[in-house]
Amino acid sequence: MGLEFKRGNMMRNIFMIGAACFVLAACSGNNDEISSTAATSSEAGVELAWDAVDNVFYNEFIPCTAGPDFSQVTVDEMVGEWRANGLHLDLLGAWGYAPASEDNQFDNGWWELGWASKAEADAAWGQWAEMDNAAAWAAKYENVMVCDGEGRFGWDFKFYRAPDSFGPTPESGEFASAFMACSFNEDKGFDDLDASISMYNTWLDSLDADSINFYAYGIYSAVPGTDTDGVDYFWGNFHESFDSMKAGSEGFEATGGDVMAAFGEVATCRNADIYNSKVFFDPTNPDFS
Repeated sequence: MGLEFKRGNMMRNIFMIGAACFVLAACSGNNDEISSTAATSSEAGVELAWDAVDNVFYNEFIPCTAGPDFSQVTVDEMVGEWRANGLHLDLLGAWGYAPASEDNQFDNGWWELGWASKAEADAAWGQWAEMDNAAAWAAKYENVMVCDGEGRFGWDFKFYRAPDSFGPTPESGEFASAFMACSFNEDKGFDDLDASISMYNTWLDSLDADSINFYAYGIYSAVPGTDTDGVDYFWGNFHESFDSMKAGSEGFEATGGDVMAAFGEVATCRNADIYNSKVFFDPTNPDFS
C-alpha cells in the first residue's frame, strides 16, 4: 500500500508535525500526566504501556499536497529527517493519510497530530516556528510535499474501545482508514451516540478476535466554537488493509443490522472517505521508519 498524495499547487506556509496515533496515550485520565509520561518514557527508551480508551485528546488535521518530486522514497526521507530534527515532547504520535479513492470529499492528503490538549498543540507550533532547522527542512522538501499549517483544524478525539483489541497495527506501519462525516438527527446527541456505540462494542465482542486482523475505531467530535460545516463528528475506522476493511463491512452488514439501525436513528453520515495510511511517528518507537 503506497503513499500517494494528490499532486497540486504548493502552499508556501509550511509546517508539518505528523499524524495522530492509534496507540495514543496515557496511563490516566489526567492530560498533564499523559504528556509528561509520554515525554519521559520516550526519552529514556522505556516501553510505554498505553491505555487510550475514554481519554479525550486534541487531534489536528493539516491538508497536504504533493510536489513534483513526490514518491514513497522521498517521503520516507523527508519524514525520517523530520524525526531527526527533534519533536516536541508533548506530541503523542504522527500518522499520514493519502487519498485512496477519487470519490473522496477532499482530494488532498492529510497529516494528523495527536496532543493531550489544544494548549500543548499551540505551544508546539510556536516552538517549531522558531526553529532554524525547521525552516531549512521545509525548504529542502518543498518539492516533495507541502502542508498548509495555517489551514489546520482540530477535533476532540476519543477511543471507545482498546485500539489493540484485535491485535497491533501492522509492523510495516501501513494500514487502511475510512472517515465518515456525521451530523446528529433532530433531538439526538452524544448520549444517544454513546448508547449506539455500546451496542457496537457488544457486537464486536461477539466476533472471533483470533480470526480478525488489526481493527480500531475512534470518534472525532467538533470542538465548541469551531465552524465544521454542520458536521458534529467524524467516525474513523482503521483496518489492516482494504481487503480486511471490505470483509469487516460485509460482516457488519450481514450480522449487525440492529446496531446499524441504531446508528441511523442517531445521525446521518456521508459516504466514507478512504485513505492509504502510514505511521510517521510512534512515541513507543521514536526511530520507527
